[in-house]
Amino acid sequence: MTTNSELLTALENERRYVARELHDTVAQTVQQLGLHGGICRKLADLGEVEKLLEQLEGLESRIQLASTQIREMISDLRKPLIGRNSGLLEYIEYAIETHQSREKINNVTYRNRLDEEIPNLSVEQILVLYRIAQEALFNIRKHAKAKNILVDLSADEKNLYLTLADDGVGFDVSELKERPPDKGGAGMANLHARTHAIGGTLLISKGTTAGGTAVLATLPLDDQPWW
Repeated sequence: MTTNSELLTALENERRYVARELHDTVAQTVQQLGLHGGICRKLADLGEVEKLLEQLEGLESRIQLASTQIREMISDLRKPLIGRNSGLLEYIEYAIETHQSREKINNVTYRNRLDEEIPNLSVEQILVLYRIAQEALFNIRKHAKAKNILVDLSADEKNLYLTLADDGVGFDVSELKERPPDKGGAGMANLHARTHAIGGTLLISKGTTAGGTAVLATLPLDDQPWW
């Protein structure tokens, strides 16, 4: 069971995570907009029309980037806009589709080894597993430089398993565990807390191939067989 203290810590980590992402994306872009606007003003004062037009094209691109970053962050914070009665499979597929639309390439192999939807998963369990997939795919886009990604869903008589693995640059897992929330460790700390809250475990390790990272979420199933 998750204690009130753990929930408060998770909420605080969530705030830090959002603040850091805003700083690393939208805030940086807006700062660049200000600098770009200053260049445009100076060129206008000098009457450098051709150079001004070139800079205005770049300014327009940065404005579009800022708009995209804000829309994506809002979308990521919201619950996915899919059917109310959708199950885990639809949520994982939605996470993959969102990733591929932003990455602009199809670099995900999705291996669903469930014969059918698991009927006894709660809405909370489904949402947490979706958030794990969403966060892992986001980190791959942002840091991993991966060429290939594997998303694997499987289950046995006791547990449900969600695995996300990539062949990217990887990172020092032990260093991540020691990293404070305001230095970039909040995202995974949140996932650990959320997984614990639904009775599961989350393991982050080096990938099985050269380099890369693997994220494994394990969720115990009810004693009653689901198939």
